[in-house]
Amino acid sequence: MCGFLGWFRSSIHTPWREEERALQARALAAITHRGPDDGAEALTEQGWMGFRRLSILDLSDHARQPMRFEGARFTLTFNGEIYNYRELRGTLGDVELDSTGDTAVLGALIARDGIEHTLRHLRGMFALAWWDAQMHTLVLARDAFGIKPLYYRLRSDGALLYGSELRAVAMLDGSARVSRPALAQFLRWGAVQSPETMLEGVQCLPPGHFLVWKDGHMHLKRWFEPHWPGKAAWVTDPAEQRRRVREGVQASVTAHLVADVPVGVFLSGGLDSTLMAACMRAAGQQRVKAFSIGYEENAGVPDETDAAERTAQFLGCDFIRERVSAASLEARLDRYFDDMDQPTGDALNTWLVSQVAAREVKVALSGLGADEWWAGYNYHRLVALAAKSPLQSAGGLARALDAVLPQALRGHRAWKAAFYALGGAGDHVAAWHAHARTIIPPAEVARLLHSPAEMSSSPALAVHAPDSWLHELLLHETHTYLANTLLRDNDVTSMAHSLELRVPLVDREVFDLAGKIPPEAKLTSLGGKRILREAFRELLPPWIYEDRRKKTFTLPLMKWMRMPQWQARIRDTLSSQRCRQRGLVDARATSAACDAYFNSTLDSKAAWPLSQRVWMLYVLEEWARRHMPS
Repeated sequence: MCGFLGWFRSSIHTPWREEERALQARALAAITHRGPDDGAEALTEQGWMGFRRLSILDLSDHARQPMRFEGARFTLTFNGEIYNYRELRGTLGDVELDSTGDTAVLGALIARDGIEHTLRHLRGMFALAWWDAQMHTLVLARDAFGIKPLYYRLRSDGALLYGSELRAVAMLDGSARVSRPALAQFLRWGAVQSPETMLEGVQCLPPGHFLVWKDGHMHLKRWFEPHWPGKAAWVTDPAEQRRRVREGVQASVTAHLVADVPVGVFLSGGLDSTLMAACMRAAGQQRVKAFSIGYEENAGVPDETDAAERTAQFLGCDFIRERVSAASLEARLDRYFDDMDQPTGDALNTWLVSQVAAREVKVALSGLGADEWWAGYNYHRLVALAAKSPLQSAGGLARALDAVLPQALRGHRAWKAAFYALGGAGDHVAAWHAHARTIIPPAEVARLLHSPAEMSSSPALAVHAPDSWLHELLLHETHTYLANTLLRDNDVTSMAHSLELRVPLVDREVFDLAGKIPPEAKLTSLGGKRILREAFRELLPPWIYEDRRKKTFTLPLMKWMRMPQWQARIRDTLSSQRCRQRGLVDARATSAACDAYFNSTLDSKAAWPLSQRVWMLYVLEEWARRHMPS
């Protein structure tokens, strides 16, 4: 699938004005789909629905959307994939459907059973719009974890605008102003936190929710709430743990392979992507195409593509690699920023590998989600020290020391461990999570915005994970970093290249399974994701099983941004008259951040956080130049 949008008005039988129809056409064309399939639209008595398609299931014209049901009483637009649609098709009996794909099944189910009942039986990723012409009711719904995005704006005249991309909603509305609270969130966390968006008045439908609109009024309802059971439901036998995890993850990967086109895989040098490729081969996929990104020169960060190629050979995959350089990447930045729907500090790597994969396939699998539900981040081990430490009351002392220690010592592993153990990062899960995920500290955000009242705070979350601080922490990751950074970025950057990216580890059945595996099977003294490694030992290459270091695909931006062409580009953008006039951030604070980074030495441990600040500010301005009025 690809993307959709719509515009519904509270007044019935009002003709669309010429300028409104022009806005609709422009907004539909703006959806970042560069594939061969055309856009389509449907007019109803009260609204307009548009769709642009990336054909994955039923490649014929019968699967085109918007799709109508029951004599045009119902109209559906749907972005995503329903992986169990064939099983669900069987529950419909002898009902004739025009298409063999999942959209026709989904529409028939909603028409028969209603929206909420149907949502609870779907295995997949989706954002959808469902119009009932008889009841004059529109329903918008989003999948359990927010894999597919959905934005909406309820105007003062009762009209509801919605779409799978923020820029399309803004184009329909014809007005756009930056939300100051969202701006503060972006600077602190690297991404805007749902339900906020960067545009004032436009909301993001939260994961696991649906929205009902009728005649200018709307209400939201949650249909899925992530929660994990207490220890009474945990599987305690190690052999049974391994069996359940092996069968559950394999079943999810197999389900995610449903397609009428070839499916590839992102392959790095780490456990998560290797697990995807291994499960694809175990499911009977022959000569899977595996894609990876590396670097042309000594970039100062590890190039894992040789290790990925070795893994691909072991698994019998066709390996396709592209090595980028500072110059080649700089030449592609304009298109990258054109494709950016909301500013983000963490998407360029996925955009690059999606560009490579899209030349060969329409669908690819990613191992995203392993760290969030199986405890794979390095900071999880630091939090383990804090959770078990009897010295948490010394947090004030730890923070005082941290403020005066040289950066070389502050960045040392031993001090980081001591800082957490002494309570410097806080004394509860929400504080530990906020400390680990903060990119620009609140005091610096206040200086950049010149507005302390708009400082971002950690989202207020209702986390349901009794008997385990680790499970509570992982649910915080699910609500925030997974939903608002990783999944959102992956969708935008892959769809920009007409590539559908699937995430078998972000699956409702895998989530339920993860909640029944006790925390000590996930995070041990040997590292995180322990149960995944043990459950798939027989499928993994020996070097993947034995290497317990956390692998991350990190672009060498800290080094490349210092190169003359990059530095000139960044400084010129952030010091431009347009940037100053826009006034999103304080000009003097921005200049000071640039000076601090570009004047620091490359090998200084202070350079990494300084480079992050400059990159975030640069990303923000490049986004604003393209998507906000001058």
